[in-house]
Amino acid sequence: MIALLLIGGGIIPLLTSLVPAMQAIASTILPSLLGETQSPALLARRILVTSLFAVPTYVAVIAVGQTMVWADRARRQEAQSARSELRALRAELSPHFLMNALGSIAQMAHASADRAEAALSALADVLRSGLAAEDELHMLADELGTVDEHLLLYRELNGRLDYRREVGDGLWQRQVPSRILIPLVENALTHGDPLPDGTRQLEISVTAVPNATRIQIINPSPLAPQISNGLGSGLDQVRQRLAILYQNRFRLTAAGDGGRFYVVLEMPHA
Repeated sequence: MIALLLIGGGIIPLLTSLVPAMQAIASTILPSLLGETQSPALLARRILVTSLFAVPTYVAVIAVGQTMVWADRARRQEAQSARSELRALRAELSPHFLMNALGSIAQMAHASADRAEAALSALADVLRSGLAAEDELHMLADELGTVDEHLLLYRELNGRLDYRREVGDGLWQRQVPSRILIPLVENALTHGDPLPDGTRQLEISVTAVPNATRIQIINPSPLAPQISNGLGSGLDQVRQRLAILYQNRFRLTAAGDGGRFYVVLEMPHA
């Protein structure tokens, strides 16, 4: 900006002197048409006055231009910072799940090589979709497909699962954050109360509300309250991602009622 001001300080007097200089030359050549040539002192004064009026305008234009450049740079840096934070939060959700899965597969291999191979194949599908998810938003159909892959792996590792899903008409194409449901599903399977035969239950329903998409995850909860750091950590990570993407235009609640635990997520639709 200082360089531009210095350049302007030299260019403005030069530009403002062009018209008076051309008029002086023309008056010398054609005095009968343009009148007498102005004296050098009067010509210099005219150039000085014009320059003094032009400099503030030049400075204002430079200041506005630089402000716009700085604002655009700040927006880009803020967006880059938000993307980096989102990537960090997404990476933060994976190691615990991965270590548990590999540990279970290692134990399974001693009992059944075929089951261990099937579980490894399911884990590979989960990791492949996770590594391929570069966009922060994708269609609800893709997100529920990712959930299906995790549940297939869960069945291979843990056995019985009663999974029910209901999606309202016209909602499959809605845009949602990629892999936003995975930690919520993992919480439901990890902390939910199984049936007497060991079967886990999970319900996901997707409905439309005014200007938003509402996703509800339901699982049985223990009758006696239990404290779980893992449950709170998963919800906090999801809440942080949503805050970066939507600021305060989302709602995430979690509560138990009558032996069932509800996580309700509402996100504005594009």
